Amino acid sequence: MKIVIPSKGRPEVLPAKALRLFPDALVCVGEDEVDAYRKVSSNLLVHPADVSGIGPLRQWVLDHIEDPCCVMVDDDVTHVYDQSGFHKRRIEDPDAVRAIVERLAIVAGDAGARVFGFQQAARPMTYANFRPFSINTWVGGLVGVIGRELRYDTSLLLRADIDFCLQSLMLDRFVMVDGRYSFIHTRFGGSGGNARQRSAERHEQEIKYLRRKWGPYLGVEQAKGTTRIIVRVKR
Repeated sequence: MKIVIPSKGRPEVLPAKALRLFPDALVCVGEDEVDAYRKVSSNLLVHPADVSGIGPLRQWVLDHIEDPCCVMVDDDVTHVYDQSGFHKRRIEDPDAVRAIVERLAIVAGDAGARVFGFQQAARPMTYANFRPFSINTWVGGLVGVIGRELRYDTSLLLRADIDFCLQSLMLDRFVMVDGRYSFIHTRFGGSGGNARQRSAERHEQEIKYLRRKWGPYLGVEQAKGTTRIIVRVKR
């Protein structure tokens, strides 16, 4: 298993975030930022400066990592919540965090899943102990990929993970999602990262594209100013 942290414009904060949880990870940066990132990590995976956006960058990583299991972690991940008890339990120890990911990678591989990840929001009150895993949703923040049969849609700069998971769901009928743990990060916030690609117009354009592409298998709802993406692929 190879863990990769794609990062852009955040060398100062990376050591306190994802790199603290995964100190041995490859940090994937553009060739124009090598000098800045070399100050915080000597373990760099350098991509051309013109590779940007989630779809193009994730596919570039998959094309340049030889390990059959590649885990891509957002650079603004700060900690993990275990939500299997009455109260959330915060996990920050790197060995414990890596063990959580490795165990899920083994489970996913044994089950035949090509994509795996974790619950995207920590909600202990809605977690069901009798159903610790989900199989018909999408993952983000931390995306594990086994094999290279699937490819990212490089036209998608923001919502590529949804499309990638839908490909897996249509092919294998499941994505392995561990609901016991949630990797917490600042989604759609802060400078650096994918901020340059984000805009209301781009967001709307990609949502429309995904709805045309996936039809009844993708639902979109608006709730309290937030766009909720619903996957509708039955096992």
